[in-house]
Amino acid sequence: MKATDTQREAFHSLSPDSYLAPKERALLAAFHDQTTRLTRQQLSRATGMPINGVCGRVRSLLDKKALEVVGEAFDPQTRKQQEVLALPKRQLELI
Repeated sequence: MKATDTQREAFHSLSPDSYLAPKERALLAAFHDQTTRLTRQQLSRATGMPINGVCGRVRSLLDKKALEVVGEAFDPQTRKQQEVLALPKRQLELI
């Protein structure tokens, strides 16, 4: 089977850095606006995704610059500091 020029063009237009998987989009949807700040644990509870699924996708979103770390917060359940995440300022341009 031979690919058409349109198929090749479409394939090469997809940048892995700009593509967001459905579960990455679900995580970003939990950030209601530019002021929303959430930890990975809070993201897990907000989306219903297990924490092990959230952590890998957050890492991917951080690498893609779709999320950024804006601080730390103490979690009384784990008794540890956790990174606080937010949408970057440039995210407003993409929405």
